[in-house]
Amino acid sequence: MKKIFLIILSLFMFGIFADELPANFSKYQAHYAFKCDQGEKCAAVFDKYMNAPAVKAMNLEVDLYALAHQGWNGATHQISYYYKNADEYAMAGNVFNTSKAGSMFRNAMNKLGAELIMSSMTKHIAANVSDDAGSELVTVNWDLNVSNPAEFLPLWVELSNSTEGYEWNADACGVQAHILGNNGNGITHNVWCTFATPQAALSFLDNYATTPEFAEYSANVSEHRTFLRSHMSYLVKEYNPD
Repeated sequence: MKKIFLIILSLFMFGIFADELPANFSKYQAHYAFKCDQGEKCAAVFDKYMNAPAVKAMNLEVDLYALAHQGWNGATHQISYYYKNADEYAMAGNVFNTSKAGSMFRNAMNKLGAELIMSSMTKHIAANVSDDAGSELVTVNWDLNVSNPAEFLPLWVELSNSTEGYEWNADACGVQAHILGNNGNGITHNVWCTFATPQAALSFLDNYATTPEFAEYSANVSEHRTFLRSHMSYLVKEYNPD
């Protein structure tokens, strides 16, 4: 009964924070991490797919990233789709799997030796975005195992709000819950922060863990979450940013 109550409470907390997300945020995100030794050619193949008439007509928000400091598998790049609702997700999947453009994309990537390494679906459950957030050139990601989301989320939101005054703070940060996919052993949530430059990302990494706010957060959250891994990603190209 305690476990059932915890699940219900966690879903309730998800709903509270989801209602506070920025209006332009996606509800669902689909991520495809892949290995490509010919990055420029793989990017060109994906760009051709995104500009095919059937795909372009959907006006989907999509980002192509190059991955850095990601040492647990061979993935070099990631494609992330951002869906506002289930209808967009269904439409995109139908076009990818049944259209000529989708078939040509898959064949071209196979010829380049590209290999899908990891696929997952997430859902935004919390975010804190600066009023003057700039380009999302760099994203830092932390993958976590959260045993008690109902306790973790309020603590993360409190931390995110408390660091807004620091000049090195991120342009935006958020939390995604993993709901599907081979996202790695034990990952339940992902925390991300975006920056306009690599220098800004490193400044954040230099400073955030030394603050009293993080020390308090870390002490309070330690029994509710376990850190698993982290990495950085660089935006190669964005389509239909919202």
